[in-house]
Amino acid sequence: SYPPTQIVDSAIRSCGAADSPSPVLGSVLECYCKGGFLNQALEVYRKSVDHGYVVSIRSCNALLDGFQLGNQIRLAWCFYGSMLRNGVLPNSFTWSTIARILYKEGKYESIVRFLDLSMDNYVIYSLIIDFHSKRGNFRAAFDLLNEMSSKKIDTGFSTYCSILDGACKYGDSKIVEITMDSMVEKGFLPRLPLMECDLVIQKLSELGKTYAMDMFFKRAFDEGIELFDSSYGCMMRAFSREGRVKKAIGIYREILVRDIKVNPSCYNAFVNVLCKEDPSEEICGVLKDVIRRGFNLCAFELSIFITSQCAKGRWRESEELLNEILEKGFLPDSSCCSLLVEHYCTNRQIDSAIELHNKMEKVNGILGVRTYELLLQGLIKERRVEEAVKVFDYVRTKKMLSSASFSIMMGGLCQEKELRKAMKMHDEMLEMGLKPDKKTYKRLISSFK
Repeated sequence: SYPPTQIVDSAIRSCGAADSPSPVLGSVLECYCKGGFLNQALEVYRKSVDHGYVVSIRSCNALLDGFQLGNQIRLAWCFYGSMLRNGVLPNSFTWSTIARILYKEGKYESIVRFLDLSMDNYVIYSLIIDFHSKRGNFRAAFDLLNEMSSKKIDTGFSTYCSILDGACKYGDSKIVEITMDSMVEKGFLPRLPLMECDLVIQKLSELGKTYAMDMFFKRAFDEGIELFDSSYGCMMRAFSREGRVKKAIGIYREILVRDIKVNPSCYNAFVNVLCKEDPSEEICGVLKDVIRRGFNLCAFELSIFITSQCAKGRWRESEELLNEILEKGFLPDSSCCSLLVEHYCTNRQIDSAIELHNKMEKVNGILGVRTYELLLQGLIKERRVEEAVKVFDYVRTKKMLSSASFSIMMGGLCQEKELRKAMKMHDEMLEMGLKPDKKTYKRLISSFK
């Protein structure tokens, strides 16, 4: 793939006069948006504007919506401001995207003002209905539904799902039945809703309507209806994304008991939400269980969780979880491993420190420079020079040697009367430009005498 600058420069040469729309540049920008390359799309926009070309509202909307979908809210507002400054006039799609951004920011009153300004469409009405439904204000939600009907604005499946989800959340059985009857009448649900239970559950999971989804799941269970394996994966992922950890764990356990096979990607959302929870015996136990099953998980999120455990002094739990990750061949972030090794070294648990280093070496992992210095120092103090040399050689391959690590090793080798090796290491240190300060160097040289 070519960089945006090269593509734009080539497109500009083939375009007409500036101060006019450029379909070619617009197409390039939209292609980047479709591929999820928003930074590159933004670069195309900037280059186009700098050369005096008008970027179409359609292309701008594609980029603005990309920022909204990616939750890059600040960047979305900055880009919207640039659109206005460059004379790009918003249309109905723009206002819908702006409404979604405001909704994510919790600025519901601002969305309501859109209706007062007659900027009303399906998206804006649906967002306000969702807002009222989440707070149990069903009268206001139904009033807005009626208003949509009177304005001949089509309602969709997701609009009714907002009300249904809110009714399930607040346990309002009357509203549940009224909403479901309306959905059947509109053709959003079959006459016998449980006949297509899997389809409904999966649609609700995609929308994040977990209370309504859970209601259908329970009704299916009570009726003895067997769900597809994929439905369990969708439910676990949806509960996880909505932060309903206990429900997600419940589905996970159901998956294990029934030996259900789900898409491995569902476990990433599950592990991510577990890692954001306050560490507890249950959470740590579930995390270890998921890791043991060998799913291709996000090691970064797990590393953050372990780091938080270390910060709270929960060293044993951190060690157990990290061991599970390394045993499965996952490569964790160096920060959490470094914290554990430093803890071991500080508490003179050198055996544990070298064991963890060896496990990291097997997965081609690295620790911090300061951590290696502490580990080498601990090994030299215990006169375990051979092991220190092995660690030093590995650090060398990772290009993470420091002046201090050289000093520690040379001191240890001199202590063991390995003067030739120490001199060779001294020469290497100087060649690498890692000569220590004068006081340290003087002390180091005296060790050779």
